[in-house]
Amino acid sequence: MPWLDTLRYGRRFAATLAAPLRLPLLRAGLELGLFEVLRSPHTPEALASRQGLAPDLVAGFLRAAHAHRLLDEREGRYAIGGFVRWLLDAPEAAALHAMLDQVELSYAPALARLVELLKGAERPLHDGREASRRTALASRAVEPRALAALARVPGARAAKRVLDVGCGQATYLAELLRRRRDAQGLGVELDPDVAEEARRVLREAEVWRRGEIRVGDFMTLELPAGSFDLALLNNDLHYFAPSERVALFRRVLERLRPGGTLAVQTPVVRTGPLSRALGSAALVASLDLVLLAHRNLHGLPAPSEVEEALREAGFAERGRTDILPDGSAAYIWGRAAR
Repeated sequence: MPWLDTLRYGRRFAATLAAPLRLPLLRAGLELGLFEVLRSPHTPEALASRQGLAPDLVAGFLRAAHAHRLLDEREGRYAIGGFVRWLLDAPEAAALHAMLDQVELSYAPALARLVELLKGAERPLHDGREASRRTALASRAVEPRALAALARVPGARAAKRVLDVGCGQATYLAELLRRRRDAQGLGVELDPDVAEEARRVLREAEVWRRGEIRVGDFMTLELPAGSFDLALLNNDLHYFAPSERVALFRRVLERLRPGGTLAVQTPVVRTGPLSRALGSAALVASLDLVLLAHRNLHGLPAPSEVEEALREAGFAERGRTDILPDGSAAYIWGRAAR
């Protein structure tokens, strides 16, 4: 029947519009602490008074959040629903909140220019520090699974000397050193301010005696050759043009001991049914597009491209270890000759 077709397509269209409209509600509710307060039911007036906010906007926010199924409502009092409660209480809550910020503050502005970029407009520069911090924090949602997968990478479990290239805030390095009491680590970070944050992370993890952070460009920084059992490149390969990756891998190889391993962590664009069902296909493909929309970044590499660059750089063995079940995040690794 025509009216049923209209209803069906209308619902699909509304669902398409709902996602970008829901995101600002989520970020406002988290940033202003509204969701935390709404663990117990409140009227709009009580919530506005408690938080010192505009009463009319608070009432409108609550109506909208309820319409988007973020809040429950009963007799004029609002409280968080199951999804928001999970968002507050999940072990990786901070990383999930950073993901929301990343989509709103980095992805959305880049994609808002997509029409003009597709027509040939000059691509903007990636803004650097703040976006990189959000990316680093968001990536911590995958960190426990990534560390578990790293233990399955050949040669990684027994590593005593670890090199983290582009270590950022050094959360991976700190956790590795915390788990392995006989290991030592060196992180290399280009940004001095981020490097100082990395040192703080090592201190807070109580591994600073076994961990060092150096500031500089890995491609020119003087580092001892043949000194490391394991080198990490975590989610930063897109900073290097495809033509630069062989030289990067070769420089890492020169600093590995015989049998040492380079583990390159990267998101992977997937289109299979599991990735589509989980939603990771859309997320990773969108990330790839956002990277391509900046003139100083590069798209996500295919695993086969990374393996070929590792082969050309001189790694004797190469392979892949999936981090997530659908393969949308993986370690592409190379091992030096023994």
